[in-house]
Amino acid sequence: MGSNPRETRTKIIVIDDDPTGSQTVHSCLLLTRWDPETLREALQDDSPLFFVLSNTRGMSAVRAEQVTREICRNLHVALEPLANNGQPVQPLLVSRSDSTLRGHYPVETDVMAEELGPFDAHFLVPAFFEGGRITRDSTHYVIQNGVEVPAHETEFARDSVFVFQHSYLPDYVAEKTHGRIPAEQVQRLRLADLRAGCLAQLLALKNNTCVVVDAVEAADLHAFARDLRAAAG
Repeated sequence: MGSNPRETRTKIIVIDDDPTGSQTVHSCLLLTRWDPETLREALQDDSPLFFVLSNTRGMSAVRAEQVTREICRNLHVALEPLANNGQPVQPLLVSRSDSTLRGHYPVETDVMAEELGPFDAHFLVPAFFEGGRITRDSTHYVIQNGVEVPAHETEFARDSVFVFQHSYLPDYVAEKTHGRIPAEQVQRLRLADLRAGCLAQLLALKNNTCVVVDAVEAADLHAFARDLRAAAG
């Protein structure tokens, strides 16, 4: 936002559907309310990111949509005066959900696109190494007793609210969007792409392309984040 990119600050805004995510970070704000004034204060804070605890994982899809929409609309209200006052902020939005593929996808990301878009892409990045969740060749695994088990073969896939049948993420996306995003339209960032540098691929994305991202170690996510920040800048 803003006409002069030199004056634009990037802020990572994490809408967190469960408090376990915000417990793993420090030195940034955690908001449990999201009125425009509170969001404006967070946008002006020195930290490069802040969390908004929506707690939507425990809600119905309808209620999750309502809460996410309220947050996004208030965020838009908070961003506008900053831009008008010569302090534009470019938000990088993160919809943080569960690393075993349980969450209100695509409900929440759809709302973000409707309220704060248009976006060039959205990324599905479910790896969580501390919990033994990795993604290789676009398939998501849960490490159980030292064995890499495809996520759809675990008990997490039988969750009564978030049941799913696919660990291959393009198929997971097609399943969860009921075919609105076909598997063949999902872009894949594989380990080789990340490790060689994926900036050119990121810059080519448009029309809110869905991209699934591999990661088996922290360096993979660092590489992805580095190139994503460069593309967003």
